[in-house]
Amino acid sequence: MSPFEHLSVLISIIIGLGVTHLLASLHRLVQARDRVKLHWLPLLWAVLLFISQVEWWWASFEWRSRVEWNFFYFLFILQSPVALYLAAAFVLPDVEAGESYDLKQYYFATRRWLFLAIAMSPAVDAVRRAEQAGSITDFGAVSNAVSAVLVGSMAFTQKLWYHALVTLAVGALFLAFIVSSALELR
Repeated sequence: MSPFEHLSVLISIIIGLGVTHLLASLHRLVQARDRVKLHWLPLLWAVLLFISQVEWWWASFEWRSRVEWNFFYFLFILQSPVALYLAAAFVLPDVEAGESYDLKQYYFATRRWLFLAIAMSPAVDAVRRAEQAGSITDFGAVSNAVSAVLVGSMAFTQKLWYHALVTLAVGALFLAFIVSSALELR
């Protein structure tokens, strides 16, 4: 077993837990639909987080050829899947029997934790990409840093228009990144 194969197990477990949490939360919301006032922002972020976790797991395959690993680098790498798991845990409420939920109210009440957790993943990835490229001006590093700042800024405002604008912009940029990566346009 290669070092990557060994280390990827823990990465996969953490990503798997995040995906499981998102899907279970969505399932509970559907079951409690008569007691839930829906709002598009947390639902869109749940979709974006699902895709982010799958994309992060998919992209981690590039490390299969990395021969040398050390504990501290691995801890550094683990910060992104851990942040994505935490974001998955914050994005939708834990639905309990008999309770009513307003997703817009919940979204803004948890925005600090949610968006600081989401921002941590591209921030860590920006540092990793800059280190791998040997330059802080690497396009991947810069785009991740910009994403981290945009998403992180959402933790500090309750303006609906700002959340809508940044969510749609980040979602569009993320979709463009995935399409360009899939088509190997970068």
